[in-house]
Amino acid sequence: MKGCLCFADGRTGAEPSMRKIVLVSNQVMHYRVPVYNWFARRFAETGWELIVRANQLQKENPHAPVFDFKEMEFGIARYKDEIEAIDPDVVILFLHLRDRIIWPLVHWLKLRRTPVVLWSKAMNYDQPDSLLSRGLYAYMHSLVDGLILYSEHELPRLRRRHRHKAFPANNTVNFESYPDIRESKAEIKRELGIPFDKVVLSVGRMDVGGGRKNVGHLIEIFRQIDTPGTGLVIVGSGVSSEALSALNPRNTIYLGEIHDPRNIRISKIFKMADLFSIPGHAGLGLNQAFYWGLPVVTEAGRHPPEIHYLVDGRNGYMVPEGDVNELRRRILQLLADDDLRQEFGRNARADILRHASIVKMFQGFKDCIDAVADGRCGRRGAVVGA
Repeated sequence: MKGCLCFADGRTGAEPSMRKIVLVSNQVMHYRVPVYNWFARRFAETGWELIVRANQLQKENPHAPVFDFKEMEFGIARYKDEIEAIDPDVVILFLHLRDRIIWPLVHWLKLRRTPVVLWSKAMNYDQPDSLLSRGLYAYMHSLVDGLILYSEHELPRLRRRHRHKAFPANNTVNFESYPDIRESKAEIKRELGIPFDKVVLSVGRMDVGGGRKNVGHLIEIFRQIDTPGTGLVIVGSGVSSEALSALNPRNTIYLGEIHDPRNIRISKIFKMADLFSIPGHAGLGLNQAFYWGLPVVTEAGRHPPEIHYLVDGRNGYMVPEGDVNELRRRILQLLADDDLRQEFGRNARADILRHASIVKMFQGFKDCIDAVADGRCGRRGAVVGA
């Protein structure tokens, strides 16, 4: 799809009255496309055009972009020319600090006097004690005009002098892109060939970050569990051959990766499950589980900001890091106690719709964009402990 230009209605340019946002991103994941589609429509309603330039669109992505999108290999000269041609009012950088293009690009945008926003976590949660990482984040925060954070809980992690330009946009997926699944749990299980009465579901890219999701802990648990009718279903990429060889075939099923343009199959899988578990690094999978009314059981550890949606004892459980026995106990407790599990599930859905709707996420973006475009970040933003 290199060089492909995708635009909602076939126009070749923005209306003269529209202000323009360029979002520069590394690989655009499949779950981001419905978010950007929604954002593009809402931004257009308020006089902004969303333009996305990225080095790659996830090849398994099944969703058609309805925003101005082009794949461009990273290269500072290439992106400078593209930005000059578009002449945006604001640029959002959705890049890792290890994406080398970010460093010359942000300095060039400052020289060009183009307002620039960093959309990022407040720190590297995989290396929380690294002085070098902290220093690089602080330097980047000092350069940009605005910061879009994954959660309001990240604000205290910023240096005080940077908090005035930070805008939380609680990270989420576009729940509006999920279909209404009318089939019952039993009907879905028959369709998918799931033989279990009670299902623990684990979904994610299991190989990312050196296997930080710790799916091996669940595999270990289900090698020991002999409760009749209880099973584990794993969905996603990157389950190692070693882990696959350790699966208990009597109670564990691995379905691999699942992508479909209408999210029907993955939504059915979530609906038929009873609870959700990612022992480590529970990111947006937690959002999706909560949307489908599934309690979440995980371990403490180096989770991304989405972990703040989990309230221990209300919509799930968080056990000590590495405590596989306690993880097992909480999973079996919720599977056995239908009333408690259903109460947690109701709380999970209510909490995620309240705290992580696409509307709430968009509002954080809009507030930041308006502030930096009008030069008001010195007077607006979320200030904590200033």
